[in-house]
Amino acid sequence: MKKYLSGMVALTAVAVSPATQAEYLWGFADIGIHYLDWTSHTTHRTSNKSHKDDFAYLELEGGAGFTWGETYGFFDWENPFNGRHDKPGSEQRYTFKNTNRIYLGHTGLNLYGHVYGTYGSPNGRNFHDVMALYGLGYNVKLEQFWFKPFIAKRYTDQTYYSGNNGYVFGWVAGYDFNLWNEKFALTNWTEYEFDRAARYAAGNGGKEGINGAVALWWKPNPSITTGVQYRYADNKLGESFLQDGVIYSIKYNF
Repeated sequence: MKKYLSGMVALTAVAVSPATQAEYLWGFADIGIHYLDWTSHTTHRTSNKSHKDDFAYLELEGGAGFTWGETYGFFDWENPFNGRHDKPGSEQRYTFKNTNRIYLGHTGLNLYGHVYGTYGSPNGRNFHDVMALYGLGYNVKLEQFWFKPFIAKRYTDQTYYSGNNGYVFGWVAGYDFNLWNEKFALTNWTEYEFDRAARYAAGNGGKEGINGAVALWWKPNPSITTGVQYRYADNKLGESFLQDGVIYSIKYNF
């Protein structure tokens, strides 16, 4: 893991060094409150293993684009109103994500780096799951539609497994539109994992899995965004079957 993190630091240095001379193109930041309501099927079937309970979370999110590339990230505080010693599935947790794309000229291709991690409360079970991806991405934009696929090698540092862990093919996509003089957006992120390490695969339903969400967002004014997301995961999140639910969101845009 140390060797891999050294590589990530080097990649970050490559990304950040030209930023001092690069042109700022766009950016956003928001703080939101969200509630994930798992289906009863998911809650029932996971009750003996991964304990998927409904939960609220606070999120700080932001991103920016420059002539050299783009960066995105968020930090979540899950179950903020629960005690630090609550049962598994209801304990406080902390989740973060950072994604960077370094443009390769004007080809649409980019160097892709992605780190995602979840940690249980320090005074609770101390579960952790960190995923680091490095590979190639591509950006497509057609008027109000954008699509950003990637393919990457994965390294996992988890409570139950650490080491190289196969590959991920995924994307983020969105479409902005107006309806009844109101601003809306459809977005989707999906990650297809394959060729997982045998020990990791044994606890997550096999060598392949899907993780993602599709969302409808409404922007009633520049400061507020509300949304409904359908969350799905199959052979993922510690289980060997489809887990799904609905996320209700409201965000304040800075």
